[in-house]
Amino acid sequence: MRLIGLAAVLVLVLIAAHATQRSIASAASDGKSVFNTNCATCHQENGMGSPGVFPPLAGNGDVTAKDPTKIIGIVLHGLNTQITVNGKEYNGGMPPWKGTLSNADIAAVLTYVRSSWGNSAPAVTEKMVSAVK
Repeated sequence: MRLIGLAAVLVLVLIAAHATQRSIASAASDGKSVFNTNCATCHQENGMGSPGVFPPLAGNGDVTAKDPTKIIGIVLHGLNTQITVNGKEYNGGMPPWKGTLSNADIAAVLTYVRSSWGNSAPAVTEKMVSAVK
């Protein structure tokens, strides 16, 4: 009887893990749409940015930092100062997206950016965005 109970628990864990991965994939998919509509013009569809103007998102340590607070803040509040990424300086401004994009959109686009172009970082949640807001 215990073996059946253990098997049932294992099945539930696998279902929950699959649902979580599907949710992350869905957020990343929605995030791609948000990115292509709002971000790709400056940061390029391939995440490589524009030399000297808009920094790359691909291979950017701020984007893939364990704690996404800084990148959430940049998306919410914009950035109008020079920034150095991977030893190169960028002078283009970033508009604040707070008030234009929902917390769900910001979480989705950051989840997409943090998992695209060779980046590998955990998902960003609406709760994280709300906490920085």
